[in-house]
Amino acid sequence: MLFRRCNSSTFILTLVLFCFCKTALSETPANNNPESSIANSQRPKIGLVLSGGGARGFAHIGVLKVLEENNVPVDYIVGTSMGSIIGGIYALGLTPEDIETGVTGIHWNKVFNDFARRTQKRFRRKLDNYDFFGVKRIGISNDSLELPPGIIEGQQIELALDRLAYPGFDIEDFDKLSIPYRAIATNIETGKPFIIKNGNIARAMRASMSIPGALPAISIDGVLLIDGGIANNIPVDVARSMGADVVIVVDVSEPLANKEDIQSGIDVTSQLTTIMTRRVADQQLATLTEKDILIIPAEKDISSSDFNEYPALIRAGEAAANEMLAALKKYSLSFEDYAEYKAALPKIARRNPVIDFIEIKNSTDLKDEIMQVRIHQKVGEVLDIAQLEEDLSSIYGLDYSSSVVYSVETRAGKTGLIIYVRDRQWARQYLQFGLSIESTFDAQSITNLHAAYTNPNLNNMAGEIRASGAVGSEPQLNVEYYQPMNVDLDFYVSTETGISTTVYPILIESNVESVHSINRTYVAFSAGKTFAQTTDLNLGIRYSDGRIKTISGRPPVTPDFLESYVYARLMHDSLNNLILPTSGFLGRLEFRANRKTLGSDVNLEQVKLSLSGAESYQRYTILGRFIAETTLNDTSSQAQLNNLFLRGGFLELSGTIRNELLGQHFALAEAVFYRRLGDISLLPMYAGFSLETGNTWFYRSDISTSDLRYAGSMFVAADTFIGPVYLALGATDRGELAVYFNIGNTFLLR
Repeated sequence: MLFRRCNSSTFILTLVLFCFCKTALSETPANNNPESSIANSQRPKIGLVLSGGGARGFAHIGVLKVLEENNVPVDYIVGTSMGSIIGGIYALGLTPEDIETGVTGIHWNKVFNDFARRTQKRFRRKLDNYDFFGVKRIGISNDSLELPPGIIEGQQIELALDRLAYPGFDIEDFDKLSIPYRAIATNIETGKPFIIKNGNIARAMRASMSIPGALPAISIDGVLLIDGGIANNIPVDVARSMGADVVIVVDVSEPLANKEDIQSGIDVTSQLTTIMTRRVADQQLATLTEKDILIIPAEKDISSSDFNEYPALIRAGEAAANEMLAALKKYSLSFEDYAEYKAALPKIARRNPVIDFIEIKNSTDLKDEIMQVRIHQKVGEVLDIAQLEEDLSSIYGLDYSSSVVYSVETRAGKTGLIIYVRDRQWARQYLQFGLSIESTFDAQSITNLHAAYTNPNLNNMAGEIRASGAVGSEPQLNVEYYQPMNVDLDFYVSTETGISTTVYPILIESNVESVHSINRTYVAFSAGKTFAQTTDLNLGIRYSDGRIKTISGRPPVTPDFLESYVYARLMHDSLNNLILPTSGFLGRLEFRANRKTLGSDVNLEQVKLSLSGAESYQRYTILGRFIAETTLNDTSSQAQLNNLFLRGGFLELSGTIRNELLGQHFALAEAVFYRRLGDISLLPMYAGFSLETGNTWFYRSDISTSDLRYAGSMFVAADTFIGPVYLALGATDRGELAVYFNIGNTFLLR
């Protein structure tokens, strides 16, 4: 009836006013771009494609920040290598700020440094460094030799990825994550891309970033996988196959180098890798349409290995995304619709799960109890990630597994912590080789080639046989059987036998008059207790049948000797490195008593004390060292050459030559200062100098501060794949001068 009373003009005016009021009341501005407001039901599905690029992938975090600030939804995520890590964490439902905190909290330079860090190694394996430093292994399996599957095993990387991804471990179907996700790897057998869409998300990330030659390949569903950047670094096609109508591509791959920058074989290899990666990537980029968006962060001067440059890279990602802001805002949602989109995403991330049960899947030969006693997580308590990582590092430090990782799973409504201890199949027995050279050029040169065979799998209680030897100036041979007695592996017994040689010169007025070698054939029995993998108490008995041989010059007065002594030795080793440490402490206190009743030539007691400690500030380190050695009954009848302390050489009164100082007493105090050069984690280099004082004395009555000698040195050093390399110049207050070139040994163990 109302409309019948109105004329046509009134009706039209009323209709227009009604429509205008409805529109005005319902409209909400969308993130500074009101004209781009798109309802969730109408908008296109957006796929985010994140490329690989090593450290340059930190730029992805900056892009994610801009997407969220401008209400741009993401419906699918596909990532390769570093892109798979950033994308996978975002797919779990974490914010860009959470990702930045998690990713930048990792010491990336350290995760590329395996085997176990020395501070986490079992004390038994620390002693390997005392033999020689060529620790790269060659495995023995089925009567054949096997090289390591990568430069490193990847334990630290896997732990880092577990830390980032554990909130989503309970979800195996990547379509059920907060945002559907895919990781791209390369099938090493066919060279084709392998799309990972289910399983453990941390393992998917790890497979996607398995850099060939550097990290071992990862097996998933029976397929051996390496870095996805080789097959498809910018997987636009995968995002489209998931259902994306629009793709946002973030390309952080390293640009091709100019010919002026290609100067070495490494540069050529890097360029070839980039060319191979870019060919497939460019094919994918060629499929982009006008509605797609390509973001290329502009930090070209930062390489894929510059993980410490993450602040600049994140800013570069933000800047590059903001340059494309006009295009991005076409897909912005209103605040209301973006909140609705966010609220609809599945909430799957569990930050602090309470652990209801613990299961250890141990594929090594060691007893499960050996692993269990090293896990301190309590059932019924919240997962303690920091403690768990320490525990897993302790298990890895036993040196029986290729990796020790974890997962958090739900079974029958219970949350379980599952620990995977994977066997090191390629090196159940292994060989090691090393080279040692101590040269004072014209005055002296000692060269030895070392080798060792180790079988640590004699039984399920870590029984081990180890044979080591050297050929060259100082022939050596040692065979030891070592057997822990409990699951903590801290009580043990040992028996060993072998031969040893020590060369020493006799100097008169700085001239070498004769050179001799002390040769011993020995057998020893001992028992010990290890404390916290840093301290070891060892009690034993040792018998040696020896002879002093003349290499040049006059023969010794007493060429043959017998030694038979009981000993007690307390050692502490918490140094992070034995070459030029930057932290930690090394201490050794030993008492030995030769007894005629045990077969020795003389009754003789000696005490040896050695203390070293290092502290660092940024690139600078100071190392202090003190040594005191004394013979308690220092009569002339005891002063046989085999019972004297032999000292001298680089950082033992630098300027002297190796073993030229001899006596029944020795003392040394020194301070060594050095600075780290550059940031190459795989080749640490240092430059430094030392200040030293000390001497040797035949009789205690001769010891006097007025008789101290003073010395110093300047040196450069590098920690190389063949061991430490030192080049040094030393001088004493008595005018002695020596140039040293040493490979494969360290002054700390003298």
